[in-house]
Amino acid sequence: MSILGYRFLRQATGEKIWMKYLPTQNSRDYWAARRYLTEFLTPRVDLALQMREQNQTDFPPVSSLFRESMLVKIATKEPKYDRETLISESIELLIAGTDTTAHTLSFALGELSLNQRVFQQARDIVDQVWQKQSGINLENLKELAYIRAIIKETLRLYSVASGSTTLEAQRDTLIEGTVIPRGTRVSWSMLAAGRDPEVYANPEEFLPERWLDKNKETSSLPMIDFGSGSHRCLGEHLSMLEGTMMLALLVRHFDWELVNGRSSLEELQQNLLIYPSDRMPVRFRERN
Repeated sequence: MSILGYRFLRQATGEKIWMKYLPTQNSRDYWAARRYLTEFLTPRVDLALQMREQNQTDFPPVSSLFRESMLVKIATKEPKYDRETLISESIELLIAGTDTTAHTLSFALGELSLNQRVFQQARDIVDQVWQKQSGINLENLKELAYIRAIIKETLRLYSVASGSTTLEAQRDTLIEGTVIPRGTRVSWSMLAAGRDPEVYANPEEFLPERWLDKNKETSSLPMIDFGSGSHRCLGEHLSMLEGTMMLALLVRHFDWELVNGRSSLEELQQNLLIYPSDRMPVRFRERN
């Protein structure tokens, strides 16, 4: 898992295939991060395995949050998982969750920098919610529907997995007069799908309101970025929670601007991911 994750990330960040054999600074940073995460996770994994071996979850020094964590549930219910596999898969889940959320937040910041109407509306809503309870918590998080809509609109325009996705037809399927025979492998682009004018009105415009409109035409807009069916992303709700909370805090405490302006969002590169050619430098200022 660690080797596959390493090679996947190097490809996803745009490195040439042959560069995976070189000890670049990126590779050194990656393995240093993995060592840190391994050291952090090891005592927790050991405790989860101890709970499995003793067949009990009522350890006095263990918090209720840890007892209910996914780590403990997997360790206690899946005997095939040992210390090494639990640590490895935990690291992959951490990397997959944090990097994808950061990717989306980066593009959200870019769009807000260029759309002051949306930025100001988001700030007004966050300020109102903040003033009610002197902060943001689980009680008032539901009032940040507009912030969630910004995250959804960002995912529509800049989907994390923006490269081609391959599906296999399980039966003969007719699409706009063309028969797709069973067993045919079909590739499609999530980036293009999110900008389909037949599905999204004014597809090139950043309009979070489209996710809040309750009329018949827009109430069933598809959110394709987390997949669908049995393969839908397990981290969808956590990702939306993290993204909404983080963006609300940024809007509350900072002003910012793109150093290179609109070009950061227009001059993009794509492999498995989509990312700005200039790495999107942002200049932050603490809010007065």
